[in-house]
Amino acid sequence: MYVREHPGRYAAGNAARLTGPDDPLMAAAGRVIASWAAMLRGYRLDPNQEIHAVRMLRSMLHGFATLEAAGGFQIDTSVDDSFTWMINFIDHGLQATTATPGQQRPSPADTHTDPALSTP
Repeated sequence: MYVREHPGRYAAGNAARLTGPDDPLMAAAGRVIASWAAMLRGYRLDPNQEIHAVRMLRSMLHGFATLEAAGGFQIDTSVDDSFTWMINFIDHGLQATTATPGQQRPSPADTHTDPALSTP
């Protein structure tokens, strides 16, 4: 995992503060946000809600990754299973946010080829 293998880089990337529109990090940050937003488009979120969903994902994934890297998951249960559970929870929550009453649409995670990210 990147966080465990490169803790200094990960921490520096999260601590970096953009200095203005000409900051070279601005383009990189924009690409990251754009890729996350593209992933979320399958949920058909209200555009006003997209930033909240991006922040939620970033917070949950960052928290999980930093806890795992710090050895914070010491209970004898599969961390991979917990991560899959969290991803499925996020997926179902995003589906519920945008679902039409009486109609459930396929999850974007259902079409992903990684079995760790598919909904059971």
